[in-house]
Amino acid sequence: MQQHHRVAVAGLGAVGMKVAAALDAGMAGLSLVAVSAADAARAQARVAGFARVPPVIPAADLAQVADIVVECLPPSLFRSLAEPVLLAGGTLVAASAGALVVHDDLTALAARTGGRILLPSGALAGLDGLRAAAEAGLEAVTLVTRKPPASFADLPAGEGPHCLFAGSAREAIARFPLNVNVAATVSLAGLGADRTRVEVWADPALTRNEHHLTVESRAGRFTLVAQNWPDPDNPKSSAITGFSIIAALRRLGAAVVIGT
Repeated sequence: MQQHHRVAVAGLGAVGMKVAAALDAGMAGLSLVAVSAADAARAQARVAGFARVPPVIPAADLAQVADIVVECLPPSLFRSLAEPVLLAGGTLVAASAGALVVHDDLTALAARTGGRILLPSGALAGLDGLRAAAEAGLEAVTLVTRKPPASFADLPAGEGPHCLFAGSAREAIARFPLNVNVAATVSLAGLGADRTRVEVWADPALTRNEHHLTVESRAGRFTLVAQNWPDPDNPKSSAITGFSIIAALRRLGAAVVIGT
């Protein structure tokens, strides 16, 4: 018999609203039981048309009503949500992968309590290959992210592509906490935040967010390029990010699982 899970969504911005709507439309083995947002009145208005209108409750209370909590919050609020979920032994599906690098002690907390942290692939395909290469033995992992200048706060358009940053994934996450979650996910799946090399470029010629991943391992070498439309409601993120979380949730309730 299929196990049924109660799901809550923290944050109803561009990504969170997309995820909440998909849950309301129906997912095997999953039901939306609550949402949270900084503006509760606005959140109530946004979910008023759902088939089953979920209650809007404080983020700190979501772990009390849900087995799975989907985090779609600003990175500064990550820990205040993640800690109670993991202390309760729940599953955290995290959009803010960079925050997990900053608060790396939460991994040990999850191990102690039986909680789980799931990081969806987000804006980058190829994580299956990276994880397989890690089993063989990684030698180098490099991620080059290119975005339109509008994706970066207070950055003028400029006349041509220019490199904003080159260094480790950990340094990139500290400098661009809203822009490089994909770098955090790559580093956690591979060589770690200090050994994963990252470049961040602003390019006024681009209309899409681009990620170029190069992986070298004892099993071989591969390069992957992802070109994603920016989310119209949040150009710092790719539109595919929300769909990646939805796919990860469907996987939790699936009878057949595809991919590693």
